[in-house]
Amino acid sequence: MRAVIVGAGMGGLMTALALRRSGVFASVDVYEQTKVPSTAGAGLNIPPNGARICRWLGVDLDGGDSKGPDGVIDGGRAAILESTRQFNADGSVTKRPFDHVTAAGDGAGFHHMHRLDLLMCLYKRVSDFGIDSGAPCPIAVHMDCRLTQLRQTAGEVIATFSNGRTATGELLVGADGINSATLQLAWPNSRPKRWTEVTCFRGLIPRTGVASLRKANGNPLDHNPINSFSMDRHRADRSGATTYWVRGGELLNVWIAHYEPESAAFEQEEGDWFPVSQQEIVREVGEAFAGHPSRDDLIALSGAIVRPTKWGLYDRDALETWVQGRICLLGDAAHPMLPTFGQGAAQSFEDAAALASAFALHQRDVPTALLHYERVRHYRATRFQLGSKFAFDHLRAKDTAEQKALLERLDERVSPAFAHDKRGGEDDSWIYAYDARKIGSELPAKRLGPWDFRRTAKVRYGGIKLWMPANPAKGTRRVTREEVALHNTQNDCWIIISGKVYDITEWAPHHPGGAGIARMYAGKEATAEFGDYHSTEAVAHMANFCVGALVEN
Repeated sequence: MRAVIVGAGMGGLMTALALRRSGVFASVDVYEQTKVPSTAGAGLNIPPNGARICRWLGVDLDGGDSKGPDGVIDGGRAAILESTRQFNADGSVTKRPFDHVTAAGDGAGFHHMHRLDLLMCLYKRVSDFGIDSGAPCPIAVHMDCRLTQLRQTAGEVIATFSNGRTATGELLVGADGINSATLQLAWPNSRPKRWTEVTCFRGLIPRTGVASLRKANGNPLDHNPINSFSMDRHRADRSGATTYWVRGGELLNVWIAHYEPESAAFEQEEGDWFPVSQQEIVREVGEAFAGHPSRDDLIALSGAIVRPTKWGLYDRDALETWVQGRICLLGDAAHPMLPTFGQGAAQSFEDAAALASAFALHQRDVPTALLHYERVRHYRATRFQLGSKFAFDHLRAKDTAEQKALLERLDERVSPAFAHDKRGGEDDSWIYAYDARKIGSELPAKRLGPWDFRRTAKVRYGGIKLWMPANPAKGTRRVTREEVALHNTQNDCWIIISGKVYDITEWAPHHPGGAGIARMYAGKEATAEFGDYHSTEAVAHMANFCVGALVEN
């Protein structure tokens, strides 16, 4: 069989390596719209669950010359950090070491990298299996090929590109990111990406620049990153900053986010980012962290960024399916997520490994292999996709006293929304010890929502009295999607779950999950995110807010 992959980014190249490893395909062709290998952004994290996939496929995350130039095909040049440091608003500092061994015991480790370094080490490994290598199932990468058309027959997928080229295969994988052309062509009615109202500055500082940093008054920084091989986090009420070393400690990645709902920049721009002056970033960081003990340090760091950029953070509501015939989505094309948990790249690597395992199991049975892939990956990736949104909710709405009291009485450690203080627990083995290659020998049952990780029964409210509206809804109306879409604000919020329409305007501030739910899903379908999460008691309580059944035009 022949595999066609759209997108030669990190997910696309890893998928090429994984599908070749499955032993099912005669060739793998990757088509990329850019003319030369490139990537936007600065640093990223490859945690153990992604790093073990890299190791399996022979991708070198740690080799290469840490003092070498940008953009060379080389080893990954990762930085292996010692710890995280949290700088709190009260001036205290908490520290936690990185668990590079993890519960899996394989030492896969955390790898903090320059995005371009990761891309180049993937290209290096892919080149080992190029057309001229003589290796079975060669991998060919074709540049300057922007996808414009898709067509399927009973046995093939045909892709057409802007330069007139075509590609035919028994499988097509859309690994072309949040702005996926594959998604737009194969799922023409999917909802667009959404700006989260969070903007961020990002960029890199050479090590020599970090060493010479001073505050505006000429004094040394209180906590200069040069003195600690760590990931440092600073948080204010509406802003957050993270710094960490990449390229073996030769570059410091700086990421500073701010909740900016009045900004119009990212509602008007075609792109997701644009360059900014150091004067602008210094001014905005100073305002964002006013009164915070890290303010002067962060101003100094932001002013030292080389070629800083300003980004709008986007997300997309979960899709109910990633498969359309012989076409499937992968990585950000399927489940774009905010950077809260540093899992974006790792989840695309997990996708690649699971897809390859599905084909190794089902061989030439493409529909069954794709169905198996989707069923083992959808709930886990959607958990990160939704959880990352909730984790950003600290920039908007705090838990009310009522919600905090409710959370105290519930076992919320198994909740996906682990932004709140009482949620998440300390056991992160479900994240980092996970091996995406192990998909089981039987086709799993269909599961919507990311809640199937639970090892215990669904949360039961156990007699806790939930807030009730003065006039419960009757649930007798028939409602169209067009009508639901009109109720799309936090103060007028209708959502769709499993074919029913709910008016949660009054309920949202009392909901244990926080009021942010109204902002994220107002006027929209939320079935894929919530699936069958709610307990019997919660479902019964939701009936008080049910407007009626959804009807399709």
